Amino acid sequence: MSVTGFGVFGIVIVLLLVMAGFLLKGKGSFLIAGYNTMSKEEKEKYDTKGLCRFVGWLLIVCSLAMALFPVGIYFEIYWLTYCGSALMLVGTIGAVIYANTGKRFRKDDNSKVSNVFENEKSKNTPKTNKIILIGFSIIVLLAISGTLLYGAKEPTVNVFEDSIQIKAMYGLDIDFSDVTKVTLIEKSMSAIGVGMRVNGFDGFGESLKGHFKSDSSGESLLFVHANASPTIRIERSNEKDIYISFRNGGKTQSLFNEFNTVMNRNSNSKE
Repeated sequence: MSVTGFGVFGIVIVLLLVMAGFLLKGKGSFLIAGYNTMSKEEKEKYDTKGLCRFVGWLLIVCSLAMALFPVGIYFEIYWLTYCGSALMLVGTIGAVIYANTGKRFRKDDNSKVSNVFENEKSKNTPKTNKIILIGFSIIVLLAISGTLLYGAKEPTVNVFEDSIQIKAMYGLDIDFSDVTKVTLIEKSMSAIGVGMRVNGFDGFGESLKGHFKSDSSGESLLFVHANASPTIRIERSNEKDIYISFRNGGKTQSLFNEFNTVMNRNSNSKE
């Protein structure tokens, strides 16, 4: 993952923690979707501080789950990314179940907070349940949408005199000293053979990023549009081969020409 990728995760995690900090103090109820639109009379029926603290702890769980993604990618401990996904999913489902077991944050007639959500005779779902469900649905949808958008975005490749910088999900910096050969293959990655995803992003078979393994190319690192051609192959000493392609084949050809120009210039300077 590139520095930009870590930055995106870092910003989201910090924002979640800042929001959680306010909520854990019993403040910041305006951050809770649904509750902030209630009338003053409706709000007085709820234990606002208890609701804020509950949502605050859930935000902390979400931020910890999100933190597992960049940590797992950086250290290549791939099971951590799966744990993060599972924690996010279990936490969300658990919150929904918890919210629908009764009225934990609604005050009774004596202005006391009940220890469980009392089932209403009304057929309508309690507003507190809706608030929590909507709030966490938004968090999960934002996290999933952000991941999909970031993963589907074409990589940005910068070529310097001594290195190649790939900015994308699973992006990295490559020293030219580690590059043994750069070739342009007049095929798409699908034709070459994508193989099995080990730890990476599969944008519905089109945008592929991360670690893949196939019988034809072995273990490799992909930053490709699967059905676009041509495809650049970067061979490295003692490292996985890297494949790059863009939706626009002309852009891929231009990048290959840029690689050749820099490599030839470096080769001439050493003679």
